[in-house]
Amino acid sequence: MAGKGGVGRTTVSAALAVALAREGGRVLLTEMDEATTRAVGEHPALAATLGLEGGLSPEPRRVLPGVDAARLCSATGHESFLRGNLPGGAIISAALRSRPVRRFLESGPSFHELGQLAHLAHLAAGQVYTDLVVDLPATGHALALVRLPASLRRIISTGPVARALDRMSAVMRDPKVTVPWLVTLPETLPVSETLELAAALSGEGLPTPTLVMNRWPSDPFAHLEGEAAGTQRGLAEAWVRASDGVAGSTALARLTEAHAALARLPPAWTLRTLPHLPGLEPGALVDALAARLTHVRSAA
Repeated sequence: MAGKGGVGRTTVSAALAVALAREGGRVLLTEMDEATTRAVGEHPALAATLGLEGGLSPEPRRVLPGVDAARLCSATGHESFLRGNLPGGAIISAALRSRPVRRFLESGPSFHELGQLAHLAHLAAGQVYTDLVVDLPATGHALALVRLPASLRRIISTGPVARALDRMSAVMRDPKVTVPWLVTLPETLPVSETLELAAALSGEGLPTPTLVMNRWPSDPFAHLEGEAAGTQRGLAEAWVRASDGVAGSTALARLTEAHAALARLPPAWTLRTLPHLPGLEPGALVDALAARLTHVRSAA
């Protein structure tokens, strides 16, 4: 799950996990922090959305019916990656408990993100879950994560680590395994950034994305019905546009921008539209959006 900051990506991630669980799955919902947040050791967006005090831990825990959640941890991933790909597991574990080694592994962004990807791979390898939903950081950072295994592969040419990086890249690019979901808003700038991200992901060989148009505005003329509805709507819209301060003018402007943004999207994309539901608490909002995300596994 990717998208620029502020589009509701984390809320949609949680709603998707709930929807998949309602379709009979056992779902793991994870969040991946940005490098800038690692100093505090917590990226609380998902925990806050789920109403969890104290945040998430690297070990999955049940948070909703059919849904476990975890925070991807670079230290956990480093250990599982090295133990799984290099000989001398006990020695590796002891070395990773050393403060200088830990400082080294956290010194560069690539090591930090690689650890989180390795943690995700470790959680997926157990085959306990039918679905994994990964709440990625904001747009630019998500793209860097996708490119990371291939970038490191150019440095590490042979050996078990190189083979593990190849497996990571293959999983990301396999449409039977991975589906990018891009969350955006029905506005000009967010859609422009989403189109740029989708083009970049396609250039990296990732499958065609599913798009979530979040916070779709309400239609002030949805109540018009019957054969004359089209004519009535046209007259009403023309009158509202010509009148300043008329009730419904702001809603109409938002709806017009939303349709213009929607028209820019490639017709081949799978599109999910979620309504704007102001005033709901996070848990209620997740539940309401999940109810609108139906048949998601079969569509993917």
